[in-house]
Amino acid sequence: MLVFLDTEYTGLGQPSPKLISLGIVTEDGRRKFYVELEDTWKLNDCSDFVQREVLPLLGGPAVSLLKARERLLNWFAASPRTVRVACDSMTDFRFLLQVLGESTPPNLAAAPFDLRPLIDTSVYHDAVMTHYLTDNREHHALVDACAYRKGWLAWMDARKASPPYAGQKQGSTCR
Repeated sequence: MLVFLDTEYTGLGQPSPKLISLGIVTEDGRRKFYVELEDTWKLNDCSDFVQREVLPLLGGPAVSLLKARERLLNWFAASPRTVRVACDSMTDFRFLLQVLGESTPPNLAAAPFDLRPLIDTSVYHDAVMTHYLTDNREHHALVDACAYRKGWLAWMDARKASPPYAGQKQGSTCR
């Protein structure tokens, strides 16, 4: 099963960005996980963009990294036997691993599914943007994870709708 992940952190391009929040939604949309952290960052760590666009979206309550780890491990324990994270940044995946610490769940695939190649496709982009029309909190980790899920679903539907061998004559066979 794919799970769509997004994180919010203190700023792009920082030598040591710090995690603020993490959101995950399952491929079927039935299960979600969201956590805001209280002890991994400070206001002074945040870029102007994060202070302006991300922090106002936080709703709390924030929890400690240890409490977040416990909740996240329980969430993965209640998940199917194989879970693969889908994200558009290795930074997000590294933050997930940071929250998990030494306790990486046995059902978590070692490598994420990279959403970056889909970002520039119109079908993915349009579905993500449409999601923000229903929930305009772009840069909220859980909202963004849900938007990525919608983009991926639209991309998958478009792939099903177009034949894999466009241009091939009907009835041709391999010889």
